[in-house]
Parts: sequence; C-alpha cells; structure tokens
Amino acid sequence: MQRKHRLAFSHFDRDHNGYIERTDLEGLGVRILSQFEDSPTSAKGKAVVGSFDGIWAALAQQCDKDADGRIDPAEYHRGMTEAFVERPADYEQTFRPAVKAVLDLADVDGDGALSRDEFVRIQNAFGTADDQIDEAFRRMDTDGDGRLTVEELTEAVRQFYVGTQDDAVGNWFFGAS
Repeated sequence: MQRKHRLAFSHFDRDHNGYIERTDLEGLGVRILSQFEDSPTSAKGKAVVGSFDGIWAALAQQCDKDADGRIDPAEYHRGMTEAFVERPADYEQTFRPAVKAVLDLADVDGDGALSRDEFVRIQNAFGTADDQIDEAFRRMDTDGDGRLTVEELTEAVRQFYVGTQDDAVGNWFFGAS
C-alpha cells in the first residue's frame, strides 16, 4: 500500500515541492482538461475542476492534521489508509465524482468506453511513464475488447486507491506500482 501511496502522492504533488496543496489538485484538473482541449468554464470542465476541488477538501480534512494547508507524504499515507482503505465507502464519496467527471470528458466519441488513445491522454496528464501506459491498458482491459468501460476504469481506480490485493489489476492504473 505504501508503494501505491508514494506513486499517487507524486501524481498529486504537481510542483514537486514535497507537499500536496490545493494548487496541485487545481493544476492536475486543468492539465487533464488541456489534454482534451477543454476549458475549466465548460460544463465538463466545471465538473472536472469541481471534483478535484472535492478531492482536495477531503484530503485536507482527512490528511492535513496540522492544518497548515499542505499534506506531506507521511500525512498522506496515514490519512489515505485511515479514511479510504479502512473505510472504502468514504472513497466512493470522494473519488467517484472525479472518476466520472474525467471519464465523461475523456470519452470523446461518446461510446461509453475509453479507447487506448483516450486512456493515453489521461495518463499523460498524470505524468505516467509512456512505457507503462500500454501495459496498464492491457491489464485493465479485463474483457480484452480493446476498450476500457466506465465499470472497468472505476473498479481499477478503486482498487488502486483502496485495494489491498497485490495482484489486483487496478494496481496498474498508473503503470507498475
């Protein structure tokens, strides 16, 4: 779990200053929007930005115990474990809106699933290494149809953030974790 938390922390800490701050989450949302040439003021853009704001609020409440407006790696690991691994229902309330907003944005052709190219664009926004993206897609495409359904992706993200099984396909959401 610590390995996955370190990887997730690095994705959230966009300015690489060793802390997750509100501006990191805002920047991540904007970077995702830019991958799809969308604006924070569009309907989909507002959903993405709002959902990342919700993630920040939950992380600040659960992880930032010293209330200094930033979350260090130890606070992140402790807070994520207590709030989301030990209480998975809290994960659903916090992360599901962001997953849905990003998937709604990324499903450019509106077919209810993500193609490999759509998935690559999401992963590029998160900074996933190029050599890891294809393997992640292959592993998460559990039915082998060359597309990731909303269900496959939602489950993979849930497994990544709160799953404790070492062999769960969701562990590959951001590449090898």
